[in-house]
Amino acid sequence: MVKKISEVDLGEGAKPKGYYVRRGNGLFPAPLPQESEVCEQVSKYYWFLGVFLAKVLQDGRLVDLPLSNSFLQLLCHNKILSNTRKITLLNTKTSEDIMASSIMSEESDRDIADTCTKMSAILVQEFPETCWYDGVLTQDNLTEIDPIRAEFLKELQEIVQEKQNIELNDKLSAAEKQQKIDNIRLMTKSGPVAIEDLALTFSYLPSSKYYGYTAADLVPNGSAIDVTIENLEEYCELTSNFCLQDGISKQLESFHKGFCQVFPLNKLAAFTPEEARMMICGEQNPEWSREDLINYTEPKLGYTKESPGFLRFVNVLMGMTGSERKAFLQFTTGCSSLPPGGLSNLHPRLTVVRKVDAGEGSYPSVNTCVHYLKLPDYPTEEILKERLLTATKEKGFHLN
Repeated sequence: MVKKISEVDLGEGAKPKGYYVRRGNGLFPAPLPQESEVCEQVSKYYWFLGVFLAKVLQDGRLVDLPLSNSFLQLLCHNKILSNTRKITLLNTKTSEDIMASSIMSEESDRDIADTCTKMSAILVQEFPETCWYDGVLTQDNLTEIDPIRAEFLKELQEIVQEKQNIELNDKLSAAEKQQKIDNIRLMTKSGPVAIEDLALTFSYLPSSKYYGYTAADLVPNGSAIDVTIENLEEYCELTSNFCLQDGISKQLESFHKGFCQVFPLNKLAAFTPEEARMMICGEQNPEWSREDLINYTEPKLGYTKESPGFLRFVNVLMGMTGSERKAFLQFTTGCSSLPPGGLSNLHPRLTVVRKVDAGEGSYPSVNTCVHYLKLPDYPTEEILKERLLTATKEKGFHLN
């Protein structure tokens, strides 16, 4: 889902509305018709994203990329790891059985090799790498990814459950069951509505026009098949699967191939989604306390921890909003997020020095590579904050 806002500044200057994709619950692949041209093009980007995130992890970098918990769950699920363990155990057991059999029947080395080859083929077939994402996400994930659609499907599934309860009621005759089923209605703000009157078909309508298509068939010729009380359960399952798996299949496969060119994706199974988020994105909502600022920043060359100018700087940072903190970090460190552990793990430490021969009309400047902030000794916190926030919006090397 795309949330339009009039103007955004994430450390790169103000951008027009619609420039950034902003989702409250984080980024997740948009479901697309898998045989469409748009999906082919998007899949190339996912290959690049896989390579990029793997290199980010390999090099210990941080990127300001608000990934959703569901996407991180796909990256960190332990299905591959557990299957690998099963394969190891099975191989171990097979080896033991072969050795025992060899001792008892004096099988040749060729027979042993043939047996191992057959077992390996069975194991590869049983645990196909192409289905690494199969069945990982659930209905709870759909609530995070597409809450409006998830709520609608939940209401439809309640209708399905009501229908099933009627069918299982042995006290009713066949005619009575059918009559009750025909009378089932979906409660809406406009009143009760029959499923047939919703004008639903077996097609998926995207949540945003930016996805690049108007509808995707859930079954062949699905747009011509009406959803009724009789096939409602199938419609719910197909819609949910399209959002969580079928509609993102090629994108995930491309991501997987790109990531594994750097190192195997299943290595992330050792981490939780939250741990992976911290390793990839750092602190997405930078937070610090007064103690953190005093303990983990280094005032030098004209400032000490007791200097009025430095303490004004601390007060200003304490009063910053989330977006202002991100802009400040981007300006001073080159990254709008903090590493895991916050300021205490920022290396080099943020160093604040007094800018020589600079009055209250001057602006702060930085040496971003070494986290070195040159700050004039402003007389008031109001002036300091205004000059500092203005500097964070300046692009180029004018304030370096």
